[in-house]
Amino acid sequence: MDIKREVVHKPILLNYWYLFPIIAVLWLVWSYRDVFSDASYFVEREKLVTAKVEQGTFQVNVRASGLLKPAEIRWVASQVAGRVEQVLVKPGAQVEQGQLLVQLSNPELLREREKVQWELAANKADNHAALVSMESQLLDLENVVIAAEYDYQAAKLKLDAETQLIAQGNATVSQLDYKRSQLAVDQQLQFWQAQQQKTKKMKAKLAATQTAQQARINLIENNLQRMQEQVDALAIRAQQTGVVQQVSLELGERAQVGDSVALIADQQKLFAELQVPEVRIQDIVLGQLVVIDTRNSEIIGKVSRIDPAVTGGMVQVDVQLTDELPVDARPELTVDALIEISNIEQTLYVKRPMFAPRNTTTGLYKLVEQGGFARKTLVKLGQSSVNKIQIESGLQVGDEIIISDTSDWQDHQTIMIN
Repeated sequence: MDIKREVVHKPILLNYWYLFPIIAVLWLVWSYRDVFSDASYFVEREKLVTAKVEQGTFQVNVRASGLLKPAEIRWVASQVAGRVEQVLVKPGAQVEQGQLLVQLSNPELLREREKVQWELAANKADNHAALVSMESQLLDLENVVIAAEYDYQAAKLKLDAETQLIAQGNATVSQLDYKRSQLAVDQQLQFWQAQQQKTKKMKAKLAATQTAQQARINLIENNLQRMQEQVDALAIRAQQTGVVQQVSLELGERAQVGDSVALIADQQKLFAELQVPEVRIQDIVLGQLVVIDTRNSEIIGKVSRIDPAVTGGMVQVDVQLTDELPVDARPELTVDALIEISNIEQTLYVKRPMFAPRNTTTGLYKLVEQGGFARKTLVKLGQSSVNKIQIESGLQVGDEIIISDTSDWQDHQTIMIN
């Protein structure tokens, strides 16, 4: 038999119990709307980095990094071919100009020098013998000239005597003998003059021969001098005072003409080679003051050259060092640098926020209501330095802004800090 069940009706409010918590939450939000203001995002204070706006002289600097480079650097090259017998220096060694670095050997070059030496000696001996023979011939010719002069003078004396006798009417001298005397005088005069000309030509020949022989000797001596210079070049020496940076040859290695032997740099004459971002290079001009930081000391310099080309987003800037170099300064030392662009008097500035380019207007979060909130404020930025930026408008002295990363809440005008 069926038993009729009685239906028990629940109160309507119990069916919609979940509405009560929702209403309570809404009421609480409405009640504390003044506390939360219009904040739509919450940030923990420990995650924020803030900075206050200051006023004063703002130094515009550009930071760069680079290396110290030697202003005077020279590769020492091999002038002759040879095999390395000795390597007398290592990288880091202090050397003086003319100091022996590497000794080469080349037996063939030594034999060639000896051959030229013997050729020079033989030519000098042959030239000496030829000159002695020609000088002897010249001496004989000069003796003949003297004898011819004597014969001419004797014939002329006889002719003069006969002429005087004939003039006096003395018949002891026949006309035939007188004519013969005249003919003899003419013959002796011509012979004497001929011998003089012959002697003159012999002297000219002797001088020309001496010149030609001396030219040949000079040629051989030049060859010998060149060979000697090549032999001397087997001893490779430092061409300047400095520190050895690199030695390219090893013991027993064969060196060819023009091969690099050693790299020598003058450590007392250095300059800084800096890499400046291309976006800041328009601020750099020649002569600007630069402070070089070697990690242990600072060196003052000035911009001496700006590379016209951009490589990998960087521009090379050379800095002439005007201070005395510290003891830790050496070639290839990594350094940091601050290039002083300008000083702006009595302006507002603040530590540079993240993602705040110079010469732009951007939204920065300024702390309000005793630092409980931060409200987005449009700020016009000016020049920037290494870690500071100029404020042209939008903030006042003493305002505190968030300088850490705010990209997570950029769409919110106001945030609450707890």
